[in-house]
Order: sequence, then C-alpha cells, then structure tokens
Amino acid sequence: MLKKGKVWFLLLFLLFGTYEPPTAVDGIAYSQTSLYEQLPLQSSELISQLVILPNETYNEKAVESIVNRLDRLPPQLLERINHEQIKLKLFVGTLTEQKSASHLVNVQPRGYEHTALTWDDVPGIGGSKIVLVKIGHSDQGMGHGSVNLELHELAHSIQRYVYNDISIQGEFLSIWKEEVRRIFPKQPYFINFPEEYFAETFAMFYYNEETKAVLKEKAPKTFSFFKKLENL
Repeated sequence: MLKKGKVWFLLLFLLFGTYEPPTAVDGIAYSQTSLYEQLPLQSSELISQLVILPNETYNEKAVESIVNRLDRLPPQLLERINHEQIKLKLFVGTLTEQKSASHLVNVQPRGYEHTALTWDDVPGIGGSKIVLVKIGHSDQGMGHGSVNLELHELAHSIQRYVYNDISIQGEFLSIWKEEVRRIFPKQPYFINFPEEYFAETFAMFYYNEETKAVLKEKAPKTFSFFKKLENL
C-alpha cells in the first residue's frame, strides 16, 4: 500500500510531470513597444503574444510591414499559434547570434550544399517554437528565395505544431506530388521537400491577392487545401 507522501508525489507528477513552460525568448514583447499603440490591427492582441522584438535598435518601418502581414492571418489561426506557445523573434545581426540558433554556426543548411553559404548567412529559420526572422529581409531576393520570409518560416512551425506535421501526411503529400512541378518547375528545394512546398504555398496564400491568385491558377488543389485549413 502506498504511503500518503508517495500518493501526493504521484498526483503532482501526473498533474505537472508533462507540463511545458512557456517558450522563453530574449527581447522585447511587441505589446511593450510604441508600434503596439500606433498600428490599427484586426488582431493586435493576438499578434502581441506572438512577436518579440530585439533589444537593439531596429528599422521600425520594416517591423511595421512585418506586423501588418501577420495581421492577414485568420484570428483563429493566430489563436492556435499562441496556444502552441510559438514565438516569432525579429532580429538584427546574424541568425547564429541568436541563442536558439547558436549551435548552427558554420553549419550548411539543407538545400545549400552547392553554395558557400552557412546558417550565418541565412536571414530566417522556422520549424521550432522559436521562429527567427531578420528585420529588413522580408522580400524575395534578400538572402532567400521565398515570396515572403516571415510567412514562410512561421509556416514551418505552424505545420509542425498547429497541424501536427500535416505536410508529410497522406492528403497533402498527394497534392504536393501532383502540383509541385506545375507551380515550381525545376526547383528541387520544393520538389524534394514537401514541408518546403507547404511553407512556400502557405506564404503565397496569405502574402497578397496576386500571389494567392497565382497559387489558385497553378496549384488549385493546394489552394483548396489551405481554404479548408482555415475552417478547421
């Protein structure tokens, strides 16, 4: 028979043993900045829980653009992102100067094998609870090939945590195999990695009406897939 003390210990373990503390990220909460009061957003409070800004001086106009793009995401999706305690850390300097990416110094990213680039040169990374995005590098050609850096990198974490690795599951894999070469011909990065296809098409779906229209025209099943996700 268990003693009273052991019973209490087991109860506490069952209650708190699997508890994960909130994601700790160094920086300034978006809600503590002047931008929070200045920008009229539809999801201001939800975005304030998501975005972390650097302690260093940064380009406020670039941050304003990033936040406005995040505001295009459905409120119900932002709620689920926050529920998973995902944080979007905006930074200046190099990616590997950030604590969560310091182990990637001089490491070459997947897909960059035929270049001299390492993670030190890359402006963003997603897929974990801390998404890193370099301020001023949102647009295509600024150290990356995505239509938009923050939406692409955040999408990696969304597909992993919010949608439970949906990019490697049956329905999406079938769509990817059917449509990837139509929209990204001769682009091995998307042809070989379904999670990259998910992230980039997610970015196209939410970036603007033009990229959304291109997605609908060239990858209609992918477009419909994201429309369906909005209602989950």
